This record gives sequence, structure tokens and C-alpha cells, in this order.
Amino acid sequence: MNATHEKIIKRALELFNLKGIEYVGMREIAADLGMRIGNLTYYFPTKDDLVYQLSRDYTESNSQIHTDFPVRSLYDFLKKNVALFENGLRYQCLMLSMVHLMEQNTRISASYKGVSHERTAGLALDVAILEQNKYVKFSSEDDKVLIVSSNSLQNRFWFSEAVLTESRQNLASQMTHYLRMKAHLFRPYSTKKGLEDIERFLHELHG
Repeated sequence: MNATHEKIIKRALELFNLKGIEYVGMREIAADLGMRIGNLTYYFPTKDDLVYQLSRDYTESNSQIHTDFPVRSLYDFLKKNVALFENGLRYQCLMLSMVHLMEQNTRISASYKGVSHERTAGLALDVAILEQNKYVKFSSEDDKVLIVSSNSLQNRFWFSEAVLTESRQNLASQMTHYLRMKAHLFRPYSTKKGLEDIERFLHELHG
């Protein structure tokens, strides 16, 4: 990836986050960068190509977070989610336009299905490790399915709910609320040391 390619990606992401993917065209991006439209389309022939590259970058950066934050405790899990939420904010335009992108960009749609399956499997593994290490305890398999599915749902759609109360430019102010909610989702299933991890995390979150 050369300097011009990186500059296009960086500025397009900023504009998409500011206004929404649907409301920023290739000519606007080119004008903002002081480029001729032909120079922009040399690197990204269509807007779909540009957005697909951003989606790949987002997936790869999330994968790196999962690698960098191995889960051994409930505290580890919650701290990893801070990093994932922060990364989501950097790519919030993708999350806020998810339905539109799934309908309009076939490559993103195909890729999303595979990534979604992989992330759900990874989340289930994290929860299994927490159970094995005695941070959580479930009375039934249904409870375990519920905690995985509720976490998965929150991860994907907290942006959409948050933008109902704040503008897309101020979503960072809502992040703490949803991280706190995530911690409380585990409270009914947590053992004593699981509850201690939750309290430690919440204390740091408010600190």
C-alpha cells in the first residue's frame, strides 16, 4: 500500500464517519483530497471497492485485537471488549450502514457471513474458557447460548442504538454506557471471582 493509497483510505474513512457512507460520493472524496477523479478511481475504480477495502481493514484490525487480548478471566474478556469497541468507533460508518452495505455490496455481504460465524465461534470459546476457569456458571446450555447471542447482538448494533440519542459525531460519549451494560450481562452467571472482576472493570471504567 503506497502513500496515496493510504491517504485515500484515511480521508475516506474520516468523511464516511462524519457524514455517513451513503452521503459521500467519490467526487467529494477526490475534491477533498485535491485529486482528479481519475486519479482516485485508478486506486479504487468504484465506491464499493473503497468501502470493501475499509471493511477488510476493520476485520483485520479486529482479528489483531483478538490475538493481542487472550481471555483467561472475565476481566480479560471485558478489557478486550474495550479495545473492540474503540476500534469499532474508528470504523463506525461501517457499523451504522451495515444493512445498506449488506444489500448493496455483494463482496461485503459474502465476507460478513464468514466473519460473523467466526466471531460468534470465538465468543462461544471465550465464554467456555470463563466457565472452565470458574468465572461464570450456567445452570443450562440455554443460558450459555443466551449470553453468547446477547453479547453478539450488542457488539454489532450498539452503534445504531447510540446514534438515536447522540449524533454520529459523538458516539464515543455513549461507549462507557454500553461497556457497563456488557459487564452487567454477566452478573447473573458470575461466581464470586467473576463478580470481583466485574467490579474491578467497572471501577476502572468510571475512573
